[in-house]
Order: sequence, then structure tokens, then C-alpha cells
Amino acid sequence: MGTILITGFEPFGGETVNSSWEAAKRLDGWRRGDHVAVALMLPCVYDVSVDAFAEAFERLKPHAALMTGQAARRGLVCVERFARNVANAATPDTRSVVKGAAALDPGPERLETTVPVGEIARAIRNAGVPARISTNAGDYVCNHLYYGALAFVRRVSPGTPAVFLHLPATPEQTLARASRRRLSTPDAVRALKAAAGAICDCVDTGLQFALCGPAPTAL
Repeated sequence: MGTILITGFEPFGGETVNSSWEAAKRLDGWRRGDHVAVALMLPCVYDVSVDAFAEAFERLKPHAALMTGQAARRGLVCVERFARNVANAATPDTRSVVKGAAALDPGPERLETTVPVGEIARAIRNAGVPARISTNAGDYVCNHLYYGALAFVRRVSPGTPAVFLHLPATPEQTLARASRRRLSTPDAVRALKAAAGAICDCVDTGLQFALCGPAPTAL
């Protein structure tokens, strides 16, 4: 039985809910063929989130990793193609760390997942949930985690697929400057199951994933 690691974030910015964790936690124990999901809530803290992901990855040795985060200003699910080597958010994380305009790592300017993002977005839309490919994972903790996770997985298990999804806020959340288009938690769960299922299907059919290529270069 293979493991799918599915992560979401704790609430941040004074909120009591994070749409990503509300959805991710409901997939804990979900099964697809020979794969079972394990959900993990990550702290909304720059470096600590990457460390927590790495610890769980080494412990679980998953066949795939599906990371999720909340993007309240977006009105549909976004399948992130790239993680960028930059932080430029003025908002502090939950430990009051502000990264500012700085590179995250001495590595390349961006890392690309070779998970077939078009197939993931299509699977989500086929499940009845609006979705698109995104080329900008933001400049806050979500992007920081994504970059750190892709770099880590590339080092320790380059054939393991890993991808990040941004989810809109839930209808119940009251967030300043949030999109008027929201995504209910049941719909978000449906989106995550569709995405995880598509990744599992690729793994089962023998598609080889080479995360970020053998030797990524600055773009």
C-alpha cells in the first residue's frame, strides 16, 4: 500500500479556519487503488513548514505528495506549475517572520514540477470544480513551502511526484479583499480527490516523474 502525503496549512492572519486544511484533513485515510492518503497540517511558518514536510516525507516515504494552501483572492482552484525562489510578502508568518524581497535558496530562480499539471486541472474540472493552471504560486509561505519541498524531493526521491494546489476561501470565511467566488469544503474535497486520483493513475500506469529535471538552471 503506497502513501499519498496531502498537506494543508494552519489558520493564519488572525483567522480560525484555513480552507486548505479544512479540505486536506478530510482526505486522511482516503484510498485510491493501492494508495492511501495521509493528511498533515503544516505550520504557516516559512522554514518550519519545509522542515515539517521533509520530516513527514522521510518518515512516510510517500508515492506522491499533494500540497495545498489558501489563496483567498482567487476564485477557483489553481494547479501550480512553478515554485519561485523569492519571498516578497510584507505579511508576517504566524511566528512574526517577514522574509521581504529575498531569495529563498541559492538554487535556481524557479523549480517546475513535472507532474502533468494540465491533467490535474482537467481532472478537477471533470469533477465539477473550476480549476486552471497557474504559473505564480505567490510570495508567501505557500510558495516558500513549494520551492523547499520540490528541492528536497529532487534530492532524496527525484521520481516522486509532488505538486501544489491553491484553494479559494470557503463561503463561511470573512476575509478582507477576498474573491467573491468561494469554494465550499465539500467541493474542495472533491477537487483534491480528483487531483490525487489523477496522480495515482499516472503512478499506476508507470509514468516516470523527474522532478524539476536532472539539473535545473536559472531562468
